[in-house]
Amino acid sequence: MLGLGLVSSLVFGTAATADLQGLDYRIVANDAVAGDTNWTVEIYAVLDEGSRLDAVAGDGKLDKRLAVAGGYFYQNTFGGNTSMAINPALYSAFPSLEYDSWVTIGAMDMTGAPYSSNNLLDIGIDWTSFEAGGDVYTDNGTWFVTPDDDQGDYMVFTNQNCEDKNGVLVARLTVMDPNDNASVFMGALFQGKDDAGNTWQETATIEFSYPTITDCNSNGVDDGCDIANGTSNDDNGNGVPDECEFTDCNENGVADEDDIADGTSDDCNGNGVPDECELVSGDCNDNGILDECEKFDDCNDNGIPDECEKFSDCNGNSIPDECEDLTDWDGNGVADICEGLVAYNATTGVGYTSADDAIADSDDSDLIWVQADHVNNMSDLDYFGHAVDIMVLGGDADGFSTNMTDGARLHAGIDANLDSVRSGTDGTASVGADSSLTVNFAMAYRNSSLDLEAPVIELNDAILRRDSELGLNGDAYTNGTVTASEGSVVYADLTINGDLRGTTDIMGDTTVNGEMRATDDILIGSNLENNGLVAMHRGVLYVFGDITDNGTILGEIDGGPGVRGGEGPEAGDGLKVEGSYNAGAGASLLMPHENWSMTVGGNWNVAIDDSLRFDMSEATLNLGGYVEQGATACEVMSLDLGMTEDGLDQSMSGAFPVGNFNIKSGATVELVDNHVNSVEGLSEVIYTERLLVEAGAELRTNGYIIYASEVDNQGTIVGEDDIVIIDPAVPGDANGDGIVGILDVLVVIADWGPCDGCAGDQNGDGQASILDVLFIIANWS
Repeated sequence: MLGLGLVSSLVFGTAATADLQGLDYRIVANDAVAGDTNWTVEIYAVLDEGSRLDAVAGDGKLDKRLAVAGGYFYQNTFGGNTSMAINPALYSAFPSLEYDSWVTIGAMDMTGAPYSSNNLLDIGIDWTSFEAGGDVYTDNGTWFVTPDDDQGDYMVFTNQNCEDKNGVLVARLTVMDPNDNASVFMGALFQGKDDAGNTWQETATIEFSYPTITDCNSNGVDDGCDIANGTSNDDNGNGVPDECEFTDCNENGVADEDDIADGTSDDCNGNGVPDECELVSGDCNDNGILDECEKFDDCNDNGIPDECEKFSDCNGNSIPDECEDLTDWDGNGVADICEGLVAYNATTGVGYTSADDAIADSDDSDLIWVQADHVNNMSDLDYFGHAVDIMVLGGDADGFSTNMTDGARLHAGIDANLDSVRSGTDGTASVGADSSLTVNFAMAYRNSSLDLEAPVIELNDAILRRDSELGLNGDAYTNGTVTASEGSVVYADLTINGDLRGTTDIMGDTTVNGEMRATDDILIGSNLENNGLVAMHRGVLYVFGDITDNGTILGEIDGGPGVRGGEGPEAGDGLKVEGSYNAGAGASLLMPHENWSMTVGGNWNVAIDDSLRFDMSEATLNLGGYVEQGATACEVMSLDLGMTEDGLDQSMSGAFPVGNFNIKSGATVELVDNHVNSVEGLSEVIYTERLLVEAGAELRTNGYIIYASEVDNQGTIVGEDDIVIIDPAVPGDANGDGIVGILDVLVVIADWGPCDGCAGDQNGDGQASILDVLFIIANWS
């Protein structure tokens, strides 16, 4: 698109997948260094979404080479060969240091930016030529990071063609180009992991020279990028921004004829000119529509548009009085609004010029009528401690706040929209509407109740103080943040589209489309449907019905200061479900701590089909434990990897391990395989660190295998031969400490070169080399 000097971009090796899409680049600076013509470029490894890059290597089959032809690489005295040597604190004193030439994996300098840190290492590379402005070459070396480092994770970058791609930066180079003909070449072996944690290894090359651009609108951006990014339109598809070649009377960057054709501009009189460009004196109401094309209201049929004539309007609402059905509450033949009466005590028969006066002059249980126009112009409707019933007439309550009291009521019309509603400090206050009620903010004070009633209730933010109650009588939706304190109760069949945080009891069916975060116990009095996020920071989420989970249930580990001040969950925190737990294929259940537990009285019916979205590898799963539960089903989920501790490794593809698998006393549990959790057509099993069958409990395997490191059978197991004890194995553990890590890389370096049976020869090819380092990285623990 931009006339790039691109020779080749993709050369793949023999790996089974295509997680590496190739190499790409972008120019980031021109003539940033004094001297010859020069340009600064960044080279990226382009990856699949979710993949990461761990190593850039040369192994003899594909030599690693980074080269420049027709020029040379700029090297700053204070820089270095890799980003580990780049100190951004020196940029102010030595500005050209920012344009030094170096290689990397992701990180721009020694701080690790834009990642958390820079842990780049290199082995087997002679940097002498590169330090002099020349090539980097090796047939047995690498620069790499470990899979524990976040700097290998992909980020979104924009390439020279203005396309957003997923990738990792591998080099930043300043090319000194005295003859304007320099080109850059890079080729290497690349290794990383995909989004399932599987190791990939592929090769790629790229060669390019400095691109040329066109900029007809002189905005400093290539015309092709303007079009690609939507900054400019190109309706005729000729590659030239429309603003460079057509008439645009309204200066919106779109040709007038296209505005009209697309409907973005009106041409009511059909003369080919957008209406907004030819407004004349015929627009009497100044609303941007030509009078000749507009249909006006004329409620009194006098031939003059209502909004353009002067008429009697005693209530100032821009509607002729003769066109309105105005009230006459006191029956004196004069419209109430025209004599200044906006409120009427229907109990005492007295009219008032303000709602405040009517309320202040009332007794408890009085019925007060208030004009909608009047109350909607108030910022606050205060009950002043009077337990009266206020009814809004002549329209709907809209935009004001109300502070209520025990026994107070507000009938807010048909479709009401209130800014805030606050209960009294004790007793019960209520607000109702005939069709829909929207409340931007609600407050239920301590030891008080607030009832909202309408067929449809939309509640944005709310605060429930300690021991308060909120009744939502209708189809109830919360769209903002609801913060609940200890002892609070919500009476509703509730749909949470926003956030609910804190601790409370919800007495009704509950649907979570947004987030529900428990800072202590939360009780759901009926069924729970989760399509969003349910996160437990502490305490227990009690569900007296079933859970239907299509979203994420997360046992949050607070590293501090946070909600728990850095404390982990206490033993027994988690979920207690009286009914069944039914999880869809796309759901996530993540409880990554030994103190988290999940107790299910009904069926364990889990269809989750990706082990990365299931983590109970340290947690406890209790089945049964509730009275009057019959035989229940438990889904087997893990791919059968055999009698190996790999099955207990949650990062293994297809592994769904459970820390403790307990069958509670009195329960009868049958293993079933109703869903494809790992690989279709292959048998599925259970992996657990510890299997406990309590006294009085019965486990029926039905021929499905349970692999366990430890078994404690105090009850009955029907199919005991299906219980298998597993032993550990650790590939890549060169030093034998049970962990695959940097110490094993040091073993390879110590044994470097030909060796027969040495610990550093991890791949068994008779020598310790870069391939053994890559083997260790691939099995990193």
